[in-house]
Amino acid sequence: MRWLVLCGSITLVSAQYVLHQKVYGGSMADVMVEALVDGGGYWLCGHTRSRDGLLKRSGYDADLWVVRIDKSGEILWHQTYGRKGDEELTDALLLPEGGLLLVGWTDSPELSHGKKDAYILSIDPLGKVRWQAVIGGEGNDMAQGVGLHPDGTLWIVGQIGSRDSVLHPKPLGGIDGWLLRLSRDGKLLRHATFGGSENDYLRLVIPLAGDTVWLVGASTSADGQVQKPLGKMDIWLVEVDKEGRYRRSWNIGGGDFEEPYSWALSPEGEVWVAGTSFSRGVAAYGRADGVIWRIEVEGSAYAAWSGGGTGDEGLNALSLTPEGDWLVAGMTSSRNGLIPRLAGLYDAWALRWNRHTDSLAFCYTFGGKDMDSWVALFPVAESVYVGFGTTASPGDQLGVRTYGSADFWAVWWRPDTAPTPFSSPQAPTTLIGYVRTEGKADSFLLFFHTERGLLIDSLVGDSTGFFQWALPDSVKGEIRLSVHVPGHIWKEVAVRPRPGRENRVDIYVEKLRPGLKFPLFYVHFDKGSAKLLPESYGQLDEFVRFLRANPRVRVELAGHTDGTSLPESEIQLSRARALAVRDYLVAKGIARERFNIVGYGKARPIADNATPEGQRKNRRVEFRLLGW
Repeated sequence: MRWLVLCGSITLVSAQYVLHQKVYGGSMADVMVEALVDGGGYWLCGHTRSRDGLLKRSGYDADLWVVRIDKSGEILWHQTYGRKGDEELTDALLLPEGGLLLVGWTDSPELSHGKKDAYILSIDPLGKVRWQAVIGGEGNDMAQGVGLHPDGTLWIVGQIGSRDSVLHPKPLGGIDGWLLRLSRDGKLLRHATFGGSENDYLRLVIPLAGDTVWLVGASTSADGQVQKPLGKMDIWLVEVDKEGRYRRSWNIGGGDFEEPYSWALSPEGEVWVAGTSFSRGVAAYGRADGVIWRIEVEGSAYAAWSGGGTGDEGLNALSLTPEGDWLVAGMTSSRNGLIPRLAGLYDAWALRWNRHTDSLAFCYTFGGKDMDSWVALFPVAESVYVGFGTTASPGDQLGVRTYGSADFWAVWWRPDTAPTPFSSPQAPTTLIGYVRTEGKADSFLLFFHTERGLLIDSLVGDSTGFFQWALPDSVKGEIRLSVHVPGHIWKEVAVRPRPGRENRVDIYVEKLRPGLKFPLFYVHFDKGSAKLLPESYGQLDEFVRFLRANPRVRVELAGHTDGTSLPESEIQLSRARALAVRDYLVAKGIARERFNIVGYGKARPIADNATPEGQRKNRRVEFRLLGW
């Protein structure tokens, strides 16, 4: 379905900027799901129903298919995987030891235990199967995504519909989100299910620093582990610990349908998720737009970018260039808005977006009169890119030989225009969204700060949680929102509004209970120093507001370092930072005995210490609720 829903098709592939094309397949349908790059070339992964052309196999059923090509697109080898019946790929992962992990589903009577089972294979760099696992019950069960945990274990997510007592002892709904943890040799270490009474699935695995993993999918439930839905189907994020045990979950989206397809981490350690949205206010151009969501560590999210036309768009792949721009590959059926023209039903869509200046370096479409889509986009050389996906268009329209009803497709190309800024509609810049609470709340306070912590404005909200705020023309850059809800933890999030449009921001706050913690991301220290920098005062003043509103709350202040100081001084320095925060709060009238001080040194990083921005994030203080 991903290929059918998210295919794109627009402008005829033009020799003006297409340098080289390759098509791989047979006379039936060959659908690319994932393309990966390493030093030796590219891995093209999907499934095939062909038995001629490049494929020499019997039967009309579907098998997994991997095509290994060099940097110029020449085939090094290709291999199919499966038995009698259908096997389809949903995701693939490059393994540190070389080769791939392939995940999907099988309904083969020789392999499956029911209707459909999760199908998992590890192959070596030449395509030989190291091991395979088929996991499932008597119903429909699928693996839909895979990730590698820092501890070396394989995390496979998807959906489970079986009701077997071993794999699914307590069914939550029609279809539940499913997690499988496997060792590197394929042994099942743990399985868990998540969801509510309707249909929920998981697609993305996002390991964060420490012992936290995010599992991202979509949900139509409104109960169980899915609380406070936003629309008909939301992006659904489940946070678990390093063992896969449930911690919390929350929804992202608008009033209609959202789905996630790809994710990436910025150099600053921010999580970005790309997909599609049908919700008004998020999909600003047409029925469905491609959307990139920025998700903060504490869980709040907003649509940082959306684009398209009056048709349908989706973003299949999101990656970062060395310059810090986002490369996005997907599909479109529009012929207006950001889309120059449309050649067919759907065309492949490629764009490069500068997230700091909110400008498009390029926005191109590729394809013929039928359905075409890209699932990956990589830089090759200066101003040269390669896009990978599936084409169903005739070869004479593309300028290359095609094999069948749908083929694997690779296009090497270069932009034919200089970078141009994205021009937003001239309208007020507003922040609009909901404060969503775990418990019942009749009101909330929302304070707006500049990125340096200067208070700009505030508003009072009611039990609906809705808010809308127009930015003053004089305010530029990042905006910090600090929300206070009676009986709930205080939370502060940051957004970088796109000028001249509505910017959707939803904030979820949890009820007060021991153990909740929150990083003071805007409390800054220089390297090797425990002296508070002036830009820290804005967030600390909001902390004071929270403590005054909850006079019985006691907190632990935990200091952390970036690991660049002398090893013997790390603990002392981290503790000194926590003390500096306490002393500021005490000076504002908060009782000293309400604080417990601890220093963890460099033991608990939340970002990569190899980058200056990561080091800055790790020089921090966190607070944790102890009780009241």
